[in-house]
Amino acid sequence: MDIVHQSRAHEILENIYHKGQDRIWDGREVLNDLLAKHGGIATLDSNVSNSLRRVLSMIMKGEKAAWNISLQLAEEIDDVEAKMAATSQAHDESRHFYVIRDYIKHMGEVSRDLPPTVFRALSMVERANTLGKKLLGMQLMVEPIALTIFQELRRLDIDPVLSELLPFFERDEARHVALGVQYLPQVIRKMNPVQITSLIAWQFRLFMLELSAMRELKKDLEILGLNPKKIFSLAESKQLDALDKFTIEMGVTPKIWIPLKKTIQIGKELVF
Repeated sequence: MDIVHQSRAHEILENIYHKGQDRIWDGREVLNDLLAKHGGIATLDSNVSNSLRRVLSMIMKGEKAAWNISLQLAEEIDDVEAKMAATSQAHDESRHFYVIRDYIKHMGEVSRDLPPTVFRALSMVERANTLGKKLLGMQLMVEPIALTIFQELRRLDIDPVLSELLPFFERDEARHVALGVQYLPQVIRKMNPVQITSLIAWQFRLFMLELSAMRELKKDLEILGLNPKKIFSLAESKQLDALDKFTIEMGVTPKIWIPLKKTIQIGKELVF
């Protein structure tokens, strides 16, 4: 990476931290204000309510995993600007976790019967043995799925409290993807061919777990009025867009992902 390019990446990474500081929001205050504004959470059909609790409980688990992983990144990353960005993300993720937890409490208990594949996918990223896998897994694989579900739930407008709450999450999550796009190229440049091959194989396994998780959530998503295949396709498009961007940051053509894209497409058709 040339000095000018590296300087630009450092500036973007540090700016992630400062933007996070400027745009901090008080989760308790925002949620309480929305509950007061709308007179509480909307009364929902029992099936819709149960499915929404399961989907939000899954997201809550994801936010907790993202919180843990961003803390790991902040500890492991030596680059000061990237460390600042990861620290900012840890703050965001902790807020996301408790706000979703508190929202679910107003609906009833947190759902315990979540698809095992969800836990396996999140655990796979949390327990990743390299910095590259953690960055790729969380910033470029898991975050886009969360962002897609937030956007689709808001579009459905199942509950006005949730619909007005989710844009706060979306703004934060969009910053988090930038950490992976800007810093992962620096990490990959230090890898040898064996390590890069391991990273790509690991990424493919995570893709397939995410596909299986969508299939296991199919019934709940459909009850909410969501199309599981469409959800995954939208999330996949965000993931591949992020992969293309970080590949361009490395100075490599995004065409290197064509075999992976074709394989994922075949897997998607088989799963759905």
